[in-house]
Amino acid sequence: MRKIPLYCLLLFLFLPTLTHAKIVFKSVVRGAGAGLYVMDDDGRNVQRITKGGWWPVWSPDGKRIAFEKSLPVAPKQNQQFAIFIINSDGSNEQRLTDDIEENLDGGRLFEGGPSWSPDGRYIVFESSRDAKPGRARSELYTMDLTTQKMRRLTRRESSKTQPRWSPDGKYIAYRDDALNRGYPTIFLMRADGSGQHELAKGDVSRFRSMPRWSPDSQSVMYIEENVGPGRGRKAVIHNIETDKREIVPKPDNWHVHSACFMGRKYLLISAKGRNGNPDKYEIYRYHLVTGEMVNLTNTPGDDYAMDWISDDVLPVSPQGKKKVTWGAIKE
Repeated sequence: MRKIPLYCLLLFLFLPTLTHAKIVFKSVVRGAGAGLYVMDDDGRNVQRITKGGWWPVWSPDGKRIAFEKSLPVAPKQNQQFAIFIINSDGSNEQRLTDDIEENLDGGRLFEGGPSWSPDGRYIVFESSRDAKPGRARSELYTMDLTTQKMRRLTRRESSKTQPRWSPDGKYIAYRDDALNRGYPTIFLMRADGSGQHELAKGDVSRFRSMPRWSPDSQSVMYIEENVGPGRGRKAVIHNIETDKREIVPKPDNWHVHSACFMGRKYLLISAKGRNGNPDKYEIYRYHLVTGEMVNLTNTPGDDYAMDWISDDVLPVSPQGKKKVTWGAIKE
């Protein structure tokens, strides 16, 4: 029997530990270039996977992407949106949620903000399908991707949007308009819809949105915008156990659009005001300890609404739940 060269054996043994990461994001440009894009975590190999689309999010196994997309409408008809799923290479785009125009009494169907459960079996999303005539308020629903069965999680007078499932599967963070409590703020609930409560108390001086979980499910990051004098947007990391808030430091000339975690030591931040582009949002990798920023995108348009995942994910439960390994290896 021929002996395998030592260098080949070493390469084989270490291949499973070599990881890569991917970022999906929205780019808004005039003309044919608008859509959802995928790139490596260093900003290379940028590829458009679909025209249109908003708020893309990776499936736990990294093979698919869920997103919201506008639907074709007749002249003078209200714009409508639905949830779609597409393979990570841009193939096999499919609409996930059904059309129930007749339930809306001429109103607007709006379904968006999808987020996967960690085991990949469910998607949580916002929908106006049960809104009362003339009141286009969204509630949160889950869908079983195998049976297509849906379950309504929220039943309140205010609009609930932008849900995000925690990596441990226990909680869902979301934005609640919190009627009579001030401006929209961040709420938490258990994955079954119970225990709904404010994470950050709403008030008339702050507008909070776009919650994102830390990899350990201990903190929720959200965008906070001050209202009135001194108006500005910043990312806040809020520990759900200690209730401690930490504002992510940023340059004075930065205007933040959105942000998400990238492992345990990094963030992805969409902002404008640097590199000679004061009016264009670009995506940066931000080190939470050193504050070092690396510009990852330079498209003709605005880049934001990003989501990150490791390209080398390993099953850690019988249900096929995945974990991100890139952050730990980078450390």
